[in-house]
Parts: sequence; C-alpha cells; structure tokens
Amino acid sequence: MSPLEAYMQNSVITASPLQQIILLYERAIVALKSAKENIQEGDISAKVENITKVSDIMRALDSALDFEQGGEIAKNLHLLYDFVQRSLFQVHAKNDLQLIDDLVEILQKLKEGWEGIESNH
Repeated sequence: MSPLEAYMQNSVITASPLQQIILLYERAIVALKSAKENIQEGDISAKVENITKVSDIMRALDSALDFEQGGEIAKNLHLLYDFVQRSLFQVHAKNDLQLIDDLVEILQKLKEGWEGIESNH
C-alpha cells in the first residue's frame, strides 16, 4: 500500500459518516478521471480496475441508504446510483469518454450537495 493509499484509508476510518460519504464520492470521481486517462492511453487493465473501484463505491453508497428514514431522497439516490452502475457497463464496453465526463459531473454535484449538508452541521 502506497503512503497515499494508507492516508486515504486512514482518512475514511477516522472521518464522520458524512465525511465518509464525501470521501467516497471523491474516490469515485478520481477513479473515473483515471479510467478516462487509461482509455486515452490504451491501458485496458487499469481502466477495468478503475471502473471496478467506482462500481464498488456505488454499491457501498447504495447499500448504506436507509429507505425508512431517507424517504424520497434515498429512493432518488438509489436510482442515481443504479444509473451510474449501468453507465459503467457502457463506459467499459464502448470506452465512452463523454459518458465518463457526464458521470463525473453527476457525482461532483452529489458530492457538493453532501458538502453543503456538512457545512450546515
């Protein structure tokens, strides 16, 4: 494990639940941007690794949803996470760089929303 990976892992462990969500979004965004670079460089194995990271993060975020307490917001997040998951298959199959940019934009907006919640606490 690199020093950066160790730092990131420790950051997640010591973060509040809200900070953990924000860190997961950050990791997903970084992995998507890396996948885009991997596609441009023709590094297929790294692309697959980064797409898998994003998929794992989306599953983790989705599994953490509380539909009883979260209500409509949790349902909408579930639909967004599902959309991202399905889109990752497209990215993988077609090396769709524009779709990666669209997914980064979606995740960035979600991250900013959570950051807004955090700043109000």
